[in-house]
Amino acid sequence: MGIFDFLKKRNSEPVAHKVFLQDVENFSSLEELLERYSGVAFEKQLAMSNTIANLDWNVDMSAGTATFGEDLTFPIQMLGSVSHKSDTWLWAWANTQAQISSSSLTQANQMKAYGIKNNIFELKEAKMSATDHEGHMIASIASGMFKNRFYYAGNFGAGTAFFTIDVIEEDLKERPEAVLTVFPQLIMAFELNHRKALSFYLKDKGFTVSESNDSLTGVSAKLTVTAHFDERNRMTNLETTL
Repeated sequence: MGIFDFLKKRNSEPVAHKVFLQDVENFSSLEELLERYSGVAFEKQLAMSNTIANLDWNVDMSAGTATFGEDLTFPIQMLGSVSHKSDTWLWAWANTQAQISSSSLTQANQMKAYGIKNNIFELKEAKMSATDHEGHMIASIASGMFKNRFYYAGNFGAGTAFFTIDVIEEDLKERPEAVLTVFPQLIMAFELNHRKALSFYLKDKGFTVSESNDSLTGVSAKLTVTAHFDERNRMTNLETTL
């Protein structure tokens, strides 16, 4: 089954992924969370860009669904939105005017609880200064943390709405070679500690990871990936061996 074969299914039933905070690693900043979850999230986003990215979209807030094209409708979890006028992020749980169904706020509320528990300002404050870039950071974290298929960033003119598509995620471990094309693009898109982000990404994809002073090696059943880093943990080279 292909990574986006789920798109053949119409009007999927909600399968809201419950994250138990005691089972999630504790991080103290948005940057650390991004390093932890952005690898698999970015891989899914790149795959999505060739599927529904160019379709018209519409969200039914009360029903908690998003429709792409004419008949692809899926349950969603609203995260928040960025205003292009004020350059601010507003969490969905704080958006009282949008009439969002409570069932579509599960993940946003859980991220708020995680932010309160770990004192992460961006996750616990209702509103903050932000552009679409910060919106993508938050949505990438949600995509990885809740193991959703992917997140969607919908431009509605005055701003961009960010939400996750609430379906069961397929196993990305079947495509270990994707690391070679995904990770170089990831570190161009976000400012990250390359070494930490790659280590998490490889582990999420089923690699066994070992490290030395200036390199990191991931071994899977299909290939071996070796990355070299400078003194600031910036990747300088990425090699593979079948």
